[in-house]
Amino acid sequence: MDEIGLFFSTKGRIDRKTFGWCVLAVYVLGFFSQTLLSGNVIARAGLWPFTFVQVALIWAWLALHIKRLRDANEDAAGAIGVAIVYSLAISLLVLVISLFTGFSHPHDRPPGGPAPAGDAALGLILVILIFGLLYSPDFGVFTTLLKIMVVIACLPGLISFVFSLRTGLRKSVPPVALPAPPAPSAPPPAA
Repeated sequence: MDEIGLFFSTKGRIDRKTFGWCVLAVYVLGFFSQTLLSGNVIARAGLWPFTFVQVALIWAWLALHIKRLRDANEDAAGAIGVAIVYSLAISLLVLVISLFTGFSHPHDRPPGGPAPAGDAALGLILVILIFGLLYSPDFGVFTTLLKIMVVIACLPGLISFVFSLRTGLRKSVPPVALPAPPAPSAPPPAA
């Protein structure tokens, strides 16, 4: 199987070792795709590059898991469900970023609107504020609620990682051979 088909086709089977390396590549690419959320990229191309890369990575993740589950003689419904949950989380992330930046494409930004550097600074301030709240015992119930929301925001990534581990550790099962069709019987003798 070629490299493109390995990541984007749901046909066939893959062994545990190949699955492990390919899924690791998908997770590493997903980590580095966060650079597409930088102010310069958003200012030039909007959120579209990040969105397209995430769609491709989710499909690659799903294709790899379907093939690995087929190799373990398992159903792919769990992988589809995890991919849907992760897709919804990415959709929410794109929506929130779009609301915070005020535009999804550079042409949507009004003249004199916030500069990308201002957006990056605002994001940095928000991250510092959130971490300050998370590790400060002075806010009581608010801090507890904020911690719960951060955990909920991280759940789709954690669920997909745990699912990948469990899928990768399943033992391979030889393909089930279909029974041979019955041999054609001789035609009845003519009377």
